[in-house]
Amino acid sequence: MSSPMTVQEFYHPGLDPRIRCFRAGEEVDTFVVVTERMLIYLDSMSTPELMRQVIELTSVDAGARQVVVINTHADWDHVYGNQVFERGDLRGLIVASEATAARLHSEEARAVLASQQAQDTRFEAVKLTPPHLTFPDTLTLDGGDLSLHLFPTPGHRQGHVSVWIPEVRTLLAGDAAEYPWPCIGTYSDLDALRASLERMTALDPAFVLPCHGGTSSPDLMARNLAYLDRLAELVSAGLADAPELSYEAALTWLGTTPDAVPGFYRDFHQGAVKATREWLGEQA
Repeated sequence: MSSPMTVQEFYHPGLDPRIRCFRAGEEVDTFVVVTERMLIYLDSMSTPELMRQVIELTSVDAGARQVVVINTHADWDHVYGNQVFERGDLRGLIVASEATAARLHSEEARAVLASQQAQDTRFEAVKLTPPHLTFPDTLTLDGGDLSLHLFPTPGHRQGHVSVWIPEVRTLLAGDAAEYPWPCIGTYSDLDALRASLERMTALDPAFVLPCHGGTSSPDLMARNLAYLDRLAELVSAGLADAPELSYEAALTWLGTTPDAVPGFYRDFHQGAVKATREWLGEQA
């Protein structure tokens, strides 16, 4: 059982004030875009309670604006707060890709939630809530003063989407890019992930806001690609189990240390090494 978390708002110097940033410990970040027409939430955190905290912190922005929730993908830490938008004063339209909607309807998602509910009481009130509106590829939300362009960035998950706000050159990356490196699991597609990182880089953003890692550095995607390239170089040289490819060494490549990043990135690194070995085997 985990301890209750409190959502905190945080700020990036120079970021347009219409984009507000919220963090639940080391678990996940959520972003809220306040436009003339809409109040747009990027993902809904990992529990209804955490999402209610975000809603309370942004209640001053609600007014007569249409409430929209974007699910970047269907991982639990991005969608378990969906249900709070089903009723009440902040009833909103939940949108996601068709692939994300399919996963939220899946037996796999129900099994994951059941397992979590059996282990941790903070998930006991969660009800899987699929999106109200789905789209196959791209979608644009016209907020009046700002436009949000939803576009496919698969790799971490099939059906993952990121959001580009051209008026302020801001990219909401979801989990398609992370600091210090992306989460790559058995469900991930390295070819697709690399292509998504390149596509996001080509936008030339001034700010990059991922849901994990807390950075707004515009070179985040280049750093993620450099990490993947370095993994491929070392694994192909037969150094998959060598000190050069350790978790500590990988952080050194990126100019950081274990105490500066969440501990779960150790597992992410091991997953990335395994996925790279399999990917290189497929390329041979």
